Amino acid sequence: MKTCTARTPLRCIPKTPRSRAQQTEHMVNSANKIKDPVNVFCRVRPLQSSADLSSIRVKNSTTVVLTPPDQILHKQGAQREMQYIFKHVFEPEANQNDVFAAVAQPLVENLIKGRNSLLFTYGVTGSGKTYTMTGDSRHRGVMPRCLDTLFKTIADYQTKKYIFKPDRLNGFEILSEADALLERQAEMNKRFASNRGGIRRKDSDPEIASQASCDVPPIQGIDEDNMYSIFITYVEIYNNSVYDLLEEGGIQKTLQCKIIREDSNSNMYVHGVTEIEIKSVEEALEAFHTGQKRKRMGHTILNAESSRSHSVFNIRLVQAPTDFQGENVVQDKRIITISQLSLVDLAGSERCSRTKNTGVRLREAGNINNSLMTLRTCLEYLRENQLSATGVPVKKIPYRDSKITHMFKNYFAGEGLVSMIVCVNPRAEDYDENMQVMKFAEMTQEVQIARATPIKPELGFAPGRRNANKLYKIAVNNLNDLGNTEAKKLDVDIGLVYTLGPGFPNYKIDSPEGDAAIQELMEYLLQRIEKRKILSSDLENRCDNFRLHLMQVEKENLSLQTELASIKAAYKQERERNLALENKIRVHESSIDVLNNKVSKRERQIDDLTRKLNEQHNLLTQKDKEQQKQKKKFESKLAVEGDKKDRELEIKLREQRTKLQEKMRLKDEKLRLVSNIIQSENIASLVRSNSSENLFEAKTPSTMQASAPVDSVQVTTTRTDTYYTPRHVRGAAAANSRHRRSRSTGERWIEHRAPNPVPLGTILQPYLKNRKSITKLAEMKDLTSHKATKYCLVSQEADTDGDVETKLYKGNVIPTCGGGAQVIFDDVECLKQKSPVHSPNRKRPSTGEIVFSPGGTSAVSGVISTNSVNDVNSRCIIGIEGHNNKRSKM
Repeated sequence: MKTCTARTPLRCIPKTPRSRAQQTEHMVNSANKIKDPVNVFCRVRPLQSSADLSSIRVKNSTTVVLTPPDQILHKQGAQREMQYIFKHVFEPEANQNDVFAAVAQPLVENLIKGRNSLLFTYGVTGSGKTYTMTGDSRHRGVMPRCLDTLFKTIADYQTKKYIFKPDRLNGFEILSEADALLERQAEMNKRFASNRGGIRRKDSDPEIASQASCDVPPIQGIDEDNMYSIFITYVEIYNNSVYDLLEEGGIQKTLQCKIIREDSNSNMYVHGVTEIEIKSVEEALEAFHTGQKRKRMGHTILNAESSRSHSVFNIRLVQAPTDFQGENVVQDKRIITISQLSLVDLAGSERCSRTKNTGVRLREAGNINNSLMTLRTCLEYLRENQLSATGVPVKKIPYRDSKITHMFKNYFAGEGLVSMIVCVNPRAEDYDENMQVMKFAEMTQEVQIARATPIKPELGFAPGRRNANKLYKIAVNNLNDLGNTEAKKLDVDIGLVYTLGPGFPNYKIDSPEGDAAIQELMEYLLQRIEKRKILSSDLENRCDNFRLHLMQVEKENLSLQTELASIKAAYKQERERNLALENKIRVHESSIDVLNNKVSKRERQIDDLTRKLNEQHNLLTQKDKEQQKQKKKFESKLAVEGDKKDRELEIKLREQRTKLQEKMRLKDEKLRLVSNIIQSENIASLVRSNSSENLFEAKTPSTMQASAPVDSVQVTTTRTDTYYTPRHVRGAAAANSRHRRSRSTGERWIEHRAPNPVPLGTILQPYLKNRKSITKLAEMKDLTSHKATKYCLVSQEADTDGDVETKLYKGNVIPTCGGGAQVIFDDVECLKQKSPVHSPNRKRPSTGEIVFSPGGTSAVSGVISTNSVNDVNSRCIIGIEGHNNKRSKM
């Protein structure tokens, strides 16, 4: 049976290698295209132990809060919580399906529509990157779910194997059915030869098969007129070198380093990489696990199985339209659409101070950190270039500094959809690394990637031809089952597929049945002519309907153009208004930046001042503690010293008391001797014998001194009662009975003395008759109120020999014209005390001395020297207190 369809010539856009000018034009066009930001998601890993402290708190579905632990708070001096906003935040309770539905499913839809997509996981070692990407046997990760969803979507539209064949230059060729059959036969022969050599292929792994099963729905919106095929590659970047993990050979084979090249469409690819065509999820996972066995893994302190390299799993979807019958792929490589989904599991960033790596592990960690630093630098420079006002790149982006950035240059500098999953471990020990990861993620969200707009080839074939051809075949098969006789009587309109009926019948004109054959042939031709007329009329009706529909569409198009013009005018106004608002926003943003800088500066100042205040507070607290310590020490020392001083003072007090007692004993003994002398019965004869010997001798008028013998001792006393002059002492005679003791007998005296005078305690005492004693002379009435005519000032002091010397300054009180009084001194009396001592070698007293020695015992001697105030007359008055107690003038 032959069919024919109306079709138009093939029209498609050829893909030829671009020149440098075309590449520059392409970059300019890419810069003018619509751009989308990098989608950044955050996933928080659950705590491994309930005893661990968490430094991360999920605030809502888009915000996470990073809190510093206590040991860092003491260093910083102030608590600062930092908030980071992402497209979505997955809490520790989120499962793998939630992550796939939010992150990877849009990338699979983008892949089916013919656009490139990139997904990579980023985080510190042990934060759950590999678990998120691949998962385990019970919880499948992003990669197995992407494969499962993709195969369920294109299950009915896959080509046979080897229809699409890689050309080793990042492109594909389309083979005919015969060539593809030869390729499949060669593969079967190769597999048969390997089985004969003793190498048996493992058909399926039960664990991999269990991972392949998943309850995910297929994606809607697939183009049913295209044929699809899936290819995978699996490479790793170890120590900044690219290795093919699916390279043919045993697992123990040493892998060869590959190079990265650029194809004719400015796409980067790994040259010579093994690209496997897969037809099921099981085949893809088997290939993945084969590559996993070759991947570099290592044991570190932070993770038992840590990835020591960056792994890149590429899923390439190749699609091409079918022919007009909807059965075979059109044999033209220019109409092939190639889209790629790259799943990148980055190695974890780590600090060597925490992992304690040495040797090979230290070199691996250094290369990992360098590559991640290059990735951060490239994204940061790309963001700065995009934010420049002129649109001209400010900095050259160093893509070639690292293999990972060089491989994905076409994503960042070209077109595609980029997403990133930031995995964080909420432990307090990972606070510093998590803060750096958050900063990088926050900066990455500001990078813009041009949205891919693939050009779909326009072949002129009617859409839905594949289903129409399928329905036609089903209807023909059903009609053939009913029989040829009944099939001729049926008038079936099969829609878009036009046919003139069955093929020509077999006939022979030269045979005996030639007339019958000619008659049958004529009937067949008449039937075809009638069928052609029907089809022609139907075609005319369809053309008329199409023309009417086209005119209606044209009218709608004119109305839409008018509406579009008005909308464009309104859009222009809104755009101008938006530009003005954007300018204002820029001004406000600049002011906000200035204010934020000031706020940050003030916060730093507050932190510094708070830190200094805490330091001062700590110093004061330390000083207080030291003072308390010194005080306690001083008090204990003072108590010891006090006890010691008390003991010393007690000892000194005992010694002083002993000395004073001894002195008192000596004084009592001396007083007893003096008392015996005074009370002696022969005192009168002693006085007379001394008088007869002319022992009194006048000296110079200015001074007169009485000295005791050599063996005399000075006598001092501590008596506090006032001194006095006894009136009559029996047994004692006056020194000179011819003169009075003083000329002031009938006069009134004012005696001015100290409050507590030292008692004389001697025989000779100053005596003033009719006197008034005062201790303080403050006012004039003290002189005038008593009607005194004489004034005596008593002064006591110790001389150079240690003897007590008492001086009496005497004067006349003379009234003045103003009603007051004045004193004119005219006489001075000087009294000295000496103690009599016993001396065996007595000498004769010198001139001016008086010695009493009754019975071999010395008496107390007194010397009075009188000096005139005006130095006109000088008198020496010597008074000896006897029985009459009178003074005599010499």
